[in-house]
Order: sequence, then structure tokens, then C-alpha cells
Amino acid sequence: MKNIMTVLLALSLPSIAPDISFSQERGEPDKYNLDVKPFDPSVDPDGSLFIRNWRESARRTVFGNLSEWDILTPSDGDSERPKARGAVLTAITRLTYGILDPGKTTTPATLQNEQKIFYFVSGEGTLTGGPKAAAVREGIGVVVAPGIEFSIKNFGAEPLTMYIITEPVPSGFKANREIVVKDERGTKWSSNNVHWSHNYKNFINSSDGLATLTGMGPVWYMPGTIGQPHTHGDPVEEIWFALSGDTTLLLGKQFFHLPPGTAYKIPPTGFTGHSNINASDKPIKMFWMMRGGKPDKTGFRYGQLDPEPYDPKTESRIDMFISGYREHMQYSTHGTLLERDMFTHNTGDAARPTDRGSVLKYLDRFTYAMLVEGDRTAPTTLTDTQELFYILEGKGTITSGNRTHDLYPGVACLVPRGLEFVMENTMNSPLTMYLVAEKVDPSFQSVKNIVWRDENVEPFHTTTAHWVNNNKWLVRKEEGLSKIGLFLTVTIPPNAFAQPHSHDPGTEEIWAPLDGTVNFMLGKQLRRMNIGEAHLIPPDSRTPHANFNPGEKPVKMLYIGLFNQK
Repeated sequence: MKNIMTVLLALSLPSIAPDISFSQERGEPDKYNLDVKPFDPSVDPDGSLFIRNWRESARRTVFGNLSEWDILTPSDGDSERPKARGAVLTAITRLTYGILDPGKTTTPATLQNEQKIFYFVSGEGTLTGGPKAAAVREGIGVVVAPGIEFSIKNFGAEPLTMYIITEPVPSGFKANREIVVKDERGTKWSSNNVHWSHNYKNFINSSDGLATLTGMGPVWYMPGTIGQPHTHGDPVEEIWFALSGDTTLLLGKQFFHLPPGTAYKIPPTGFTGHSNINASDKPIKMFWMMRGGKPDKTGFRYGQLDPEPYDPKTESRIDMFISGYREHMQYSTHGTLLERDMFTHNTGDAARPTDRGSVLKYLDRFTYAMLVEGDRTAPTTLTDTQELFYILEGKGTITSGNRTHDLYPGVACLVPRGLEFVMENTMNSPLTMYLVAEKVDPSFQSVKNIVWRDENVEPFHTTTAHWVNNNKWLVRKEEGLSKIGLFLTVTIPPNAFAQPHSHDPGTEEIWAPLDGTVNFMLGKQLRRMNIGEAHLIPPDSRTPHANFNPGEKPVKMLYIGLFNQK
């Protein structure tokens, strides 16, 4: 939650109690945070049961020559706790995938008590219904009502492929007397930036003869965009299937990849949010369909974030809070240590910076530092700051008095105020590190020696912070930190998305990658970072953030957090 007491609770610190805001006590939605509790199978539905690819099903033949595979099928009794993957439908009858081989024609058929919507995705052919024939190809949709005899022919050299939506026809429904043909090409955008990033074409709706569904159509997501996490409850039935590109999905507190041919339904719990995500460099295309209605489950506590599109006039300019050392020139400290700024102190309004990276209100600086091969620093004694180092590459030593500690990747050190020290590079390659300079008040009682820790041998002290974060202590508060509350490494497992949450004024939270590329949501936008880059969370109470890992290997980050500052 945005109140930092809840954040600390999630990180398993003792004797910390959450501070629940008035609106949350009343069950009203919190627009800037999702539920902090990790996935609980006794409460949260298993999202994987609401997702299925047609390749998981057995082939059957319908209409004489059409090969068909199930994707989503009728619910097996409990709409929130299905017993089998894909058995989740309560409004429509079935979602299937079909292939008609070259030169083949289906047997003429007439539907009874149901109608089908064919959405073609490849190949060429015709769909004939009664006296009307329609050329079909990618992007063509056809509504075939009951009582109309129809057939499909593939006259091309490639398979004619399609998705088939079957919906029941309620009593008294006035069905179309002829097929309805729609072409998404040339259809104007119905909306842009709905749910932050949806580019939608209102393709087929009730005016076109839908019987149960209220609308359907293709939706495009531009590269590096995320849809607003939001929820649904019965009787709403919302279904998506992936058509092209590398789609990822946040469903509740779980994270999934959706290769083309995969569909999902949002669990109708009223608290299971969903968000389609394009973390790739190319557009993705999906198809949406929905039966609308007023949900009988309200409250949506922790279930959805602010639905309004990004407004740069009222919301933080997030790129000002993202910075890398390559953007800054080097300078020397400690005699021979070369530093390049990542975040610097802002004496004005750090929440509304005018310079990129000038966002620190409480820390002095956060930098990327290097000691060149074989070099050593001058004897240095800090006066009004103390420094934290995290070694990235190389080997060396740090010495104070008669104590010497080894430096190598994964080692962290706290050097207190008033202690003379020397750092030496013992290799024929650079010794590189992140450096955090923490201001120290005159009354603060500094520790007397360097605090040294090897993160490589530290155990995880929590593995479900903010749903998925695996945390290791570097330096604890009681070991000598002044303003900093948490100094950690955080490992995000493969295919995992952390809890989106915001921070109040008085907070300063920095994240920096330690290996590989990190994807993250900041506000209503997505970004990526590599080693040597970092982001700080705008402390405005309304900019949620979440790191996520769509890859197949864990990613690790350095985390620095200051809380409840005045």
C-alpha cells in the first residue's frame, strides 16, 4: 500500500502494523495500489485455469471438412473455481479455433438455437449464407444467425484459419435474416487509450445482431505499453484471445505469457484484476469480446488502478525519475575514485524535478563509481555523510585501521562518518560499484567500524514481498544506517509481476538492476533498465510502480528505501 508502514510489513520487518486508510476501511477502491498480500490459493482463483490454447485440445471435424479445436468451453459448475482448464464460460457456449484446408468446402449447415461469429485470421475463401456470399480473409468477421444455411470454401493455396464464437440465442431474440459481414480494415478507431493503452475498433456489436455478447473487436497495443489493471464480476463475461506478437498478462497476482492462439476469461470475482501488457518492441494484436451488465459484486477493493489515461499536466513526468550514469560526466572523489551521477540532491521540489535525475530530497547522491586497474584511493574520512558501496565488477580491498575486507561482486559495505579508509583495486581490470551517500545528522551515533556483507551467501529473508520479491539484507537499520530504512537486493523470479503500489511524500525509494534487463511499470507507463540505470518512485501518493520479469531467468536489483522523512 502507499502508506509505507504496509510496505515495511510486506518486507517482514517485526513490530510494524499496517495503517489502513479511511477509504479502504469502507471498502472503496484504492486507485493507486493493488492488494499487497501474496497469491493465496484459498482465496485467489488459479488464473491458469482461465487460460487455454487451442493446441491443448483434441481435433474434431465439424460441418463435413472443418477441423476444430476447443479453446474455452462451458463452465463445469463453479465460475470462480473451474475444475478443468478453459471450462469457464457462462454467457457464450464455446470459443474454438478452426482450419479449412485448401480446396475444401464445408457441408451446408443450418444452425438452431445458436449463432456463430467467424473471425478469419489467414487464408482466402468465401462464406456463403443463403443468397449472400462474402469473400473472407484476415480481418473479416461474419455473423451467421440461426435459420440461415451456410457453407465455407477455401479457394486459396494456404489453410483458411478462423476463430469461432458460438453464442446461445435467447427466447424472443430477433435474429438476422442474412449474414452480416464486417471488415476491420478501414474501420475507424472507436477509442484510443482506453484502460490507458487500448487501441480498439468496435467491430461487431448488438446492432450487428449479437444475441448474448454486447461487443467484440480487435485491440492493438503499441510497444512498451500496459493496460490498466481492473476487475469484473458476474454477470459480466469478458474474453480475450491473442492474435499476434508477444503478449503477457497480469491476471490477479499471477503473470502469464499468451502466445497466439491463447484465450482467457477474467475470473468474475470482483477482485481479480487483469492487464494486457506489451513489453516487446513490436505491436501486439488481441481480440476482445464481452457480455456487459452491472456486476453483482462491488467494492473492487485493491482490484483496480486509476482508469483515466495518463495526463502529463497532473501526473508525474516519470522519465525525470529515471536516470543512468551514461547521461552524466565523471568527477573524482576520494582522490582517485571516478563517480558518475545517477541521482542527485534537489534543493527545490524533488517531486517536480526540472532536471532528469535531480530527484533526491533526503539522500546526498546515488552514483556509479569506478576505481581503475591497480589504483587505490587516498585515505578518506567522511564528515557529514556515510557511504554505502555495492560491488558490481572486479576485485579489491577496503581497509580501515588494521581491518581489511575483500571486495568482489555481491559485496556491500557501509563506511561510517569519522572513519579513515582506503579502497584498492587489486586486479588488472576496473573495480566498479554503486555508491550511496547518506546524510548524517550531527546527533547521529555512527558505528565505529566498516560493516561488510557478502550478499552471495546471505539467505533470502522473505520470498513473497509485494507478491514475488525475494529479498536479501545487505546492511540492516540496526547495523548503522542513518536515514535509510532498507538496503537490500531483490530477486524477481521468471514470469513474475510485483504488486503495483504507490508511495507518499516522505519516501525515497531507488531501484537499480544488478544483472540483465529489468522491466517496470511506473505510473501508467512501461520502461526498461539495464545495469547502470535506475529509477526512483515519485513520492506523490498516486504513481504506482511494479517491477516485472517476463523472461526465463531471474533478475536481481539493488533497492534503497527511506521512509517517513520529514
